[in-house]
Amino acid sequence: MPDKGEELGSSSALVPVAAECDGVRPFSELDAGELISGPGGELEVPIADRRLIAAFRGGLAVVAKGSRWSPEVKAVLDRAFRTELDIHRIVESDSETILAAYEQFSSERGDGSFMRGTIERQRDLRRIIAQAADSQASDIHFKLLPGYCEIRIRVHGKLCPLANRAPEEGIALMNAAFAVAADQGTSAGATSFMKGALTRASGLLPAGVDLARLQYSPASGHRPFLAMRLKYSSGRNLSDLEGLGYLPRQLQDFSLMRRRTSGLYLLAGKVSSGKTTTLQRLLNAMVMEKSHEISVFAIEEPVELDVAGAVHVAVAARSGQSRSEAFIEAVKATLRSDPNIVVIGELRDRELANHAIELAMTGHALWSTVHAGSALGILDRLSDLGIEGWKLADTSIVRGLIYQRLIGLLCPECKSTFPDAMRRNSISPHLAETVIRLTGCDASELFVRGLGCGSCSGGFAGRSVVAETLLPDPKLLDLYLRGNRTGMRDHWLTPRADGGLGGWPAMHHAMIKVGLGICDVNEIEEEVELVGAYEREFARHAASLADSVAAARQLQ
Repeated sequence: MPDKGEELGSSSALVPVAAECDGVRPFSELDAGELISGPGGELEVPIADRRLIAAFRGGLAVVAKGSRWSPEVKAVLDRAFRTELDIHRIVESDSETILAAYEQFSSERGDGSFMRGTIERQRDLRRIIAQAADSQASDIHFKLLPGYCEIRIRVHGKLCPLANRAPEEGIALMNAAFAVAADQGTSAGATSFMKGALTRASGLLPAGVDLARLQYSPASGHRPFLAMRLKYSSGRNLSDLEGLGYLPRQLQDFSLMRRRTSGLYLLAGKVSSGKTTTLQRLLNAMVMEKSHEISVFAIEEPVELDVAGAVHVAVAARSGQSRSEAFIEAVKATLRSDPNIVVIGELRDRELANHAIELAMTGHALWSTVHAGSALGILDRLSDLGIEGWKLADTSIVRGLIYQRLIGLLCPECKSTFPDAMRRNSISPHLAETVIRLTGCDASELFVRGLGCGSCSGGFAGRSVVAETLLPDPKLLDLYLRGNRTGMRDHWLTPRADGGLGGWPAMHHAMIKVGLGICDVNEIEEEVELVGAYEREFARHAASLADSVAAARQLQ
């Protein structure tokens, strides 16, 4: 590495000099000199890239953490070399500090346009998030299209338009979000995948929204896409699971899982399937049932779970340390902190999954989430993450598996009966006849989504869980170890009276809700499974659906 202050012959040889910037310090302490990358400067940087780099006449370039080798930063440094501007020191800082340099530059010149523009974009972004929150949206999508930026929100699982902006304003809104985001990855720039999170400290979240997760994806034709997932305040110590839509038998399985304080418990489902809400309520119920006499450690960054009395272990990657390594370090530290229950936000890679299994093998209880397509599929997902089969076949390790999806609840004011729906072609006659036959209900007792009214959003009044719960026994895990997937499935689905586990697939749960008149079978076919496949693959359950619906009606 060149000595500090040594002139370099090419911008491609520039490297970060970590010793020159201990943490985030004011630019005055860095003796930066005049900003030359600001508006009208010799090395003017486009507005969209100003959060990535600021260059000064004193030879210093300040680069956003993790962005040193991004195309945007390299382009600026190459331009400096070609125009013989002396840039011989590079330090890393955060985007907020870099943007502050541009704001100070504009202020000293008596030109507040940059400051005003930044503030106005943040105000616009705050308004957009507030509008989405008013509709109880789960996600906000910013999509750049030819001629405009489309902004849509997902409400009760369905995308609907919110606003449009000019292309440059859309890009500016995306930049404004990342300028104040926490939990950013190592990549940055318009051609990189980026993630982050808006916390309450960002100043962009309205009351009732605790967090907004960001995922930026570059797309062909320079049309980027930003997805923003909103996490709402849930009410401290909230522990009600029945209100989420679970069946009594599933609540009994949850109760058994909570009584145990050892083993591995995993929740699976696609993105935005309510896993975090379920996990939070399960843990709060456990803490209360055990009279707050257990210690809970949650390892996640940023914090999403609100668990009574939990210690939230910070995950902060040091210089040269990956996010996965930081998580593993946090797990090891937690094990030395006398925990009863350990919570990891998600098992995402092999090393972390193996540490999680080791933790469960030491007699602790570990709760986490994974991405899998069924309760039984969680075991295959663990195998994909490198967990040895003999560990997965140990009933003292894998003790509880949960899979769930979210489906819309029909608005009671505007939902349409099957006869009305068939008249306006909202349901096929064949599908309607099949559902009537399976549920044993009259056509007037079954409904599909209406056209929407003042009491709902597009015909839906909320969302509800459809789920599978599984408490593995020695026979099921032995079948898994021997690779007998068909035997596993049969054992899980066989009634308890016949020696099986008495499992109910998520599709059976969904069809019960159709029979109760609270969910639309059209959405069930879109989100869960086709009714024809349900009849074919779960014939025993389909044959007993009418009885299940009748029993559920008695509990209403």
